[in-house]
Amino acid sequence: MTDNTLPPREMLLALVNPVEDRDEAFRPWYWETHIPEVLGLPGFVAAQRYRAATDAPASVSHQYATIYEVEGSAASARDMLFGAGLGMSPDLDLGTMVFVPFVAEGNPVLP
Repeated sequence: MTDNTLPPREMLLALVNPVEDRDEAFRPWYWETHIPEVLGLPGFVAAQRYRAATDAPASVSHQYATIYEVEGSAASARDMLFGAGLGMSPDLDLGTMVFVPFVAEGNPVLP
């Protein structure tokens, strides 16, 4: 009998902002350099990036979100990401970054 069980997967949510007035320089670095570098790390299997909608309330604290799918622990993946020595951009607002690991709760809901 073959075990077809997939390794457990969790999600790591990254909320980020560019430095004020640096959005045009930030986006190419984040989308074309940083996210591919993160996906090259062990355990990171997928990423989906998002931006706040143009009609989002002004009180929204972050302009961009990336949801990383990771094999195993999202908290361990976050710790590895911070210790990986990846290049940073001066266009990334380090003071507003938020990383939240999420774990699955219950069984998947299927349509």
